[in-house]
Amino acid sequence: MKVDTLVKNGLVVSPFAGTRQLDIAITDGKIFALLQHSSGVDALEVIDAEGKYLLPGIIDPHVHYGLGSTDDYNSETAAAAIGGVTTVGNFLMNPEPYEDHFDAERQKGEDSSHVDFFFHFTVMNEHHISHIGDYIKMGVPTFKYFMSYKGEEGLYIGVTGGDDGLMYEFFQELGKYPEASTAVHTENIEVVWRLRKRLQEAGEDGLIAWDESRPSFVEADDLYTACYFARLTGARIYVVHISSSEAMDVVRYQKKLYNGISVETCPHYLTHTRDTKLGLLGKVNPPLRSQGDLESLWKEVLGGAVDVVGSDHNSRRREKKIGNIWQASAGFPGTSTLLPVLLSEGVHKRGMTFSRVVELTSYNPAKIFKLYPKKGSLNVGSDADITIVDLTLERKVDPSNLGSFSDYSLYEGKILKGWPIRTMVRGRTIMKDGEIVEGKGYGRFISR
Repeated sequence: MKVDTLVKNGLVVSPFAGTRQLDIAITDGKIFALLQHSSGVDALEVIDAEGKYLLPGIIDPHVHYGLGSTDDYNSETAAAAIGGVTTVGNFLMNPEPYEDHFDAERQKGEDSSHVDFFFHFTVMNEHHISHIGDYIKMGVPTFKYFMSYKGEEGLYIGVTGGDDGLMYEFFQELGKYPEASTAVHTENIEVVWRLRKRLQEAGEDGLIAWDESRPSFVEADDLYTACYFARLTGARIYVVHISSSEAMDVVRYQKKLYNGISVETCPHYLTHTRDTKLGLLGKVNPPLRSQGDLESLWKEVLGGAVDVVGSDHNSRRREKKIGNIWQASAGFPGTSTLLPVLLSEGVHKRGMTFSRVVELTSYNPAKIFKLYPKKGSLNVGSDADITIVDLTLERKVDPSNLGSFSDYSLYEGKILKGWPIRTMVRGRTIMKDGEIVEGKGYGRFISR
């Protein structure tokens, strides 16, 4: 048997079969065979993964490129590869017709990306709604809706304000297409406006004030509305960045009534609270919550109620985190530490199985976002996207080694145990031992 690449002696992890020692034969960028013995295989390249774990390439379906740097497809996909991520889902946010900008954006990505990528279109107006079917034909069946951006709230990142009536019409249209879904940001901004004004007038500042201005009940309130509208219309929704136990209570109940709901949380809600000493670096929407919320979310992650862990990555720099809590930008980088956090905090500290890690970071996002079985699997015929992990490797987080345009990390100075040591995209090594070894432009847009 002649193949391009043979990855041998590795421990292959799947969400169903557990962990097995298998050799992976790769040809033309795809998995050609899974072998218990590969003595008869003739490979141009042999990678000995002795004692290391082989995961289906990590999928981060929640990234925001262009908010920090105009070169994000280069720097941020490099950061992704350093973190073992082989595929990213970028949210495009433009009030203009997406059909007018799609080709240019796709080309921009393919010119610069190190890993494969797909798009979500943010829906902001009637034109977007009327072209849902066209966007699906373009290979983009997933969308975004910000319930939190009404009035001028979202203009700073280019999102025009909507209302619940617009969202209902969007869901009605979306419900006509069973292959489509929408990521929904749920925060009742009308309540936030009043709470925020009161806190500002009282001179409150810091992460605790930020949490008090956007408390968990405003997340849960809009979440109930989104789930109810989804049930009424048949729309499939993906609830992004769940941050609180109160919101998870709504999710568990709504999932019993309707199977078209998926839910994501993010690493920062599993590791940091509003009491962290990070200061303005920790500002994010929804806010960091209490220790009780953190522990509750871990319970849901380990127990299966959470479907995906995504990063909500953006590449803003420290200079955007200045002033007081009301002035600083929200959000931070996270793609490159997504997997190490789950390995260190989940597998090592809380007994999470490797199979569950694969479910949360590869198999489930691949199924939800219509990437499977091309992505999210180490089965024969799938893309040879492989993340090779050294579960025993300890590394102190240093932002200068993470590849991002951003110059800080929430985990800076923290030792995480369990890191990817090789990232392979369609059979080609992109990252080895923390270094990018493949030039930009290898990544490809994925039409779904």
